[in-house]
Amino acid sequence: MKSFAVLLMLSLCLPAALASVDSSQSVEATTAITLPVDSVTIYPDGLMAVKRTGSLDVTDGVHKFVINVPEKAEQSSVLLSVSNATQERVVYDANPVYTLNISAPGSQSFDLSYLMYNAATWEPVYDLHLLSDSVLVKANAVLNNRGGEDLKNVRLKLVAGLPLAVETYLAKAAPQINQRYAEAAPMAAAMDYAVAPATGELETLYIFELDGRKDLVMDKEIGFPLFEEESPLVRIYTWDASSQTEGPAKEEIRANNTLTNPWPTGKAMLYRNDEYVSTIYMPYTPAGTNASIVVGPSADLKVERKLLDYNITENIREIGTGARNHTVKETTETWTYYLKIKSNLDRTAALEATDTVPQEAVIVSVTPKPAESTATSLKWKLQLAPRQKTAINYTYQVITTESLDSAY
Repeated sequence: MKSFAVLLMLSLCLPAALASVDSSQSVEATTAITLPVDSVTIYPDGLMAVKRTGSLDVTDGVHKFVINVPEKAEQSSVLLSVSNATQERVVYDANPVYTLNISAPGSQSFDLSYLMYNAATWEPVYDLHLLSDSVLVKANAVLNNRGGEDLKNVRLKLVAGLPLAVETYLAKAAPQINQRYAEAAPMAAAMDYAVAPATGELETLYIFELDGRKDLVMDKEIGFPLFEEESPLVRIYTWDASSQTEGPAKEEIRANNTLTNPWPTGKAMLYRNDEYVSTIYMPYTPAGTNASIVVGPSADLKVERKLLDYNITENIREIGTGARNHTVKETTETWTYYLKIKSNLDRTAALEATDTVPQEAVIVSVTPKPAESTATSLKWKLQLAPRQKTAINYTYQVITTESLDSAY
């Protein structure tokens, strides 16, 4: 492991009278140490976890070390580890003062870690280039160092998918979580293509470790390449007939994340044939799952919803309830709808059409059969041939009753 220069400042030498005391029990000097930053981990909520490392030749015995930490560092999060040393006490002043008992003389490794709140930000920014059967996903990490100092030659880690509910927990446990998730991350590669997102920690917290070492100038936005891949996609057209009776249908792409890491939520510039189309937001997409991205309204399909027939009938009925009969009016309303669809494409197309029905409705007939149905909606998944014309027909009834007896 590389050794880093350590800035030393010796001060407060003890009186010569202490020289006769056993060196294992005396404090020879107070040494002020500033360790260079080795790595930083940046969370989406502004939390920065910092690790500083260095080495120093130290004699055995009891020593005091004043550890220089930034003003923004959370004092209660500061941790110091020194090889061949046990900690006897720490005094939290402007900078913490550690009293350590060094068991073996020689070069000792110093590792310092701490947390800083609101010390940095980062977010992914995407360029999405639509191809015929795939999409080229280019992601850059744009970050801002607000930690109060320039950071040079550091290892950089970026945490994605941090849920707000665990911010407080992470503030205390960030270094341990970093290591645990970095070790567990390759497990995400086992996810199958196009499966629905599973539940689990890896989908809400993932750590990107950038290649090489980076310089982070304070208070400057800096961008670094995050990842790039060409992902398979499926083009889908969607149409909500109840809210858009004359269309248009919307074009969506469902791109599969074939990487071992997730696609974090971020702003995305969408291009088709290298021409800008729109700015969208990439949804958080775990490895092995699909991202549904709305390209926008499309004229590729012509769609229209029409009410073909409305019919109402009334029937007076008597209902017996033991000692007496009751007269009720039963009203039956029947609606028949016609969903007209025409493809303007010279290729096949997939359409997902939905329509709503009243909760109390009873479906009388429907052609073709819907792929999904609930108490209030119908959904069809259609494969359209080039230039195909087709239609969906369905009829439902709503039956209501009204008492004609004033005392009923």
